[in-house]
Amino acid sequence: MKKFLIIVMSIILFGQTALAYGTYCKLDFSDGESDKQAGKILYEYVLKELNKTPEEAKEFARIEPQSVRAFEIDLNDDGEKEIVGMVYSTLYLGTAGYSLFILQKQQSGYKNISILVFEPQRKVYILKTKTNGYHYIKLSGSNHNCVQYVAKYKDGMYQWSYKQ
Repeated sequence: MKKFLIIVMSIILFGQTALAYGTYCKLDFSDGESDKQAGKILYEYVLKELNKTPEEAKEFARIEPQSVRAFEIDLNDDGEKEIVGMVYSTLYLGTAGYSLFILQKQQSGYKNISILVFEPQRKVYILKTKTNGYHYIKLSGSNHNCVQYVAKYKDGMYQWSYKQ
């Protein structure tokens, strides 16, 4: 029984180490520091999607420039950076968690290529591994539960692929 437990623990630790080793980039939303230009792009995208003025968005859902955290990162290595971010508002927080926006630049503006909703936590890992030319995105569950969620790019958007 001890040998079995040692083997299982080794597999778990090796698997977590392998995922961490394959990290291309870490985005940390917890420190309040994010890319101001990326935040501005996401804020303006949300205003446009909601069809609200800044004053209306603030009154409607407490959405203000300071409630947006975002980063620019090239997710498909095409030389054009995508915007990865969150809007800290009750409008984008449900029972399943926060919405992670991934905006891709188009000729007519930005398009949201994400359907990711995840438990509230503050670190997003962009992995070296790719599918369809796009890096995997990994999020760890909150409350120190060691659950890791991985999203892959499929059919024109990021979608949850698996939970381990």
